[in-house]
Amino acid sequence: MKIKLISISAALLLLASLIPQSANAAKAQKNQKMKRYKVTMQKAHLPVAPNKGTDDYRCFLLDPKVTEDSIIRAIEFIPQQKAMVHHAIVFRVTDADLEEAIKADNKGGGWPCFGGTGLGGMLSTFVTSPWLSSWAPGRGKDVSPKGYGTPFKKGERFVLQVHYNLLAGHHGGMKTDQSKIVMDVIPAKGAKVKQLHVELFPAPVELACPPGITGPLCDRRQSLIDLASRTSTMSAFEAAGINVICGQNPNKPTPSLISHCDKVINNNFNVISAGPHMHLLGRSLKLILNPGKADEKTILNVANYNFDDQSATILKTPIAVRAGDTIRVECKFDPTLRQKIPELKNLEPRYITWGEGSSDEMCLGVIAAAKV
Repeated sequence: MKIKLISISAALLLLASLIPQSANAAKAQKNQKMKRYKVTMQKAHLPVAPNKGTDDYRCFLLDPKVTEDSIIRAIEFIPQQKAMVHHAIVFRVTDADLEEAIKADNKGGGWPCFGGTGLGGMLSTFVTSPWLSSWAPGRGKDVSPKGYGTPFKKGERFVLQVHYNLLAGHHGGMKTDQSKIVMDVIPAKGAKVKQLHVELFPAPVELACPPGITGPLCDRRQSLIDLASRTSTMSAFEAAGINVICGQNPNKPTPSLISHCDKVINNNFNVISAGPHMHLLGRSLKLILNPGKADEKTILNVANYNFDDQSATILKTPIAVRAGDTIRVECKFDPTLRQKIPELKNLEPRYITWGEGSSDEMCLGVIAAAKV
């Protein structure tokens, strides 16, 4: 079923700005008036999960003190406690959310933020606080290809959202984290670059307990109640919302090891790079343009997904996408891995849905695109 994907909840969108690094981009930067800004979390944070959960989503307001309107050419998240960080997202904070962000940040202590920043309300947070960049295992510095960049105004601030995975920290004990961001920019005045933006393609996850595996949380309803208690009440709503968007019954979806969703595109852009995001049970992910049609093209094909390498694939030739086209995301999962992976095997068996935790799952294709 083809549908138009709209913004339905803050936590629908997770990880990944895919502004890739290239040798040409790095070389080009040397010929420009580059300026570097560094900003560190104001206070060290000790991750704590709610209600016996295993995940802490924390947001922090950071001020890079940019002195002139600029174009971001490179941005890098540098985690102090890399083993505990599941992902990090850098959001732009507009004037509409700045006052709320200052209050929530509590002088550097940050605030809990499962999903998006939580600023501006459930339906508007990704409009008033859009993504700038992100980090996940296997990614390093985001460097824009030659001719591309992201505008950033003088005096603007951003929110750093860090997802701490407490499962990864249990063996060595939890430690405080005080991560930082390094940003390289050029002056906006006189710059001739195309602006990059992120397009996100989620699909529902509905994984029943494998044959022979039983337990109270193998019941989907009980699993969603547990999901809400250990992350946020929004989590159960987003699992249902993604099903609705993708044409499945939100109350009685069909469990499947394969998940997919078609998104009808309503604007024109060129795909510059693409990347995958799943959690620990993911096996493969594809992004397909106009599936089943004469002009079908494979945008991304990650045949052997590796959570520890979620790096972007830079397309040799940008792929043109036009309004009315369809992009399909398709993921394959293996829920039997839950009984094998050290971080998961001692957890209670469960029916697995889309969720914010490292022990939950996601199916998310991410595209870095330039408008045409």
